[in-house]
Amino acid sequence: MNKRKVLVIDDEKGIRDLLCDFLDRRGYQVSSAADAREMIIQMNKELPEIVFLDIRLPDIDGLELLKLIKQLDQEIIVIMMSAYATEEIARNSLQWGAFDYIRKPFEFEQVERVLSAVEMTRF
Repeated sequence: MNKRKVLVIDDEKGIRDLLCDFLDRRGYQVSSAADAREMIIQMNKELPEIVFLDIRLPDIDGLELLKLIKQLDQEIIVIMMSAYATEEIARNSLQWGAFDYIRKPFEFEQVERVLSAVEMTRF
């Protein structure tokens, strides 16, 4: 089986590193970005199949970035993350094409459940 390509976009290095390590240990091919500029560089190299996207980034709103990712490729699975979650943000994320929404700080069991749902419904 080919390793699924995952891009983690979060300006918090600690969160980014923990999530990347967790995904790598589960067999995913992982890359990361701290902001939209780095995301563009990573996506120009290779499009991911799954994106973990923080809502609050230093250079662009995560919801706007979600729209851009979906315009680029509707098939990319985007999982939104935020410590500043509101029902409205979660609803908008799903409305604009996010697969799911994870509230930070998250437990890795949450990530596992979302990834299992992705695998069962999309691949």
